[in-house]
Amino acid sequence: MKHAVASEWVKLTTLRSPKWSLAVYLGLMIALAFVYGTVPGESQFTAPGFDPVGLGLSAVPLGMIVLVVMGILAVTGEYASGSIRTSLLAVPDRARFYYAKVGLVSLVSGVLAVLGVVPAFLIVQNGIGEYGAPAAPATAGHVMGAVLYTALLVAFSMGVATLLRSGAATLALLLPLFFMLSTILSNIPVVGEVARFLPDVAGGMVLRGSAGEGELGAWSGLGVLVLWTAGAVGAGHWAIVRRDA
Repeated sequence: MKHAVASEWVKLTTLRSPKWSLAVYLGLMIALAFVYGTVPGESQFTAPGFDPVGLGLSAVPLGMIVLVVMGILAVTGEYASGSIRTSLLAVPDRARFYYAKVGLVSLVSGVLAVLGVVPAFLIVQNGIGEYGAPAAPATAGHVMGAVLYTALLVAFSMGVATLLRSGAATLALLLPLFFMLSTILSNIPVVGEVARFLPDVAGGMVLRGSAGEGELGAWSGLGVLVLWTAGAVGAGHWAIVRRDA
């Protein structure tokens, strides 16, 4: 496994797309943090239900898309170029190859999320001043939960990408889901009761300081995302072991 991880590390650090993803992700998170920390007025801060934790983590859903795309391309790029055959010759154990890739990219995404989420949250809290979230373990838990949310969605997306083997197909499925479809379905009566268990919706509850009536809690929602991720990664494992390269 050590050699498989090492080879994946070489791929990740020598390709252009991961380097650009790092710069774009961190730049986007910081830029959005300044916007969210300065644009809202005092009337919003004093409105009933104002959530300083949620505001501080508002950049996370958009920023994590950059890392999701990086994870998808790390999988589908090898299929598109045909280099997957060479990779499997170097690491004949397909399961080892697969988990080395998913594990490394997800871990790197988690580290990048720490570098993006924590400063962005602090910038927003500094911008809203006295209306900021309390310095308490619960607040820190939501911030770390946002990091885990990002890493899990990257792993989930890599599992789907391995199943579909196409970057275009995976992006066409997941980006509308993460950006629009989940929100639309969540606001439809009856359907919304099911839509709250979608991976991004359930996991996204950790990005809010408190849950409304009938909604999943932060950690139960993250637990649902863990199940989705395990299912997607398991499906990817089946695909890479059972199908020809």
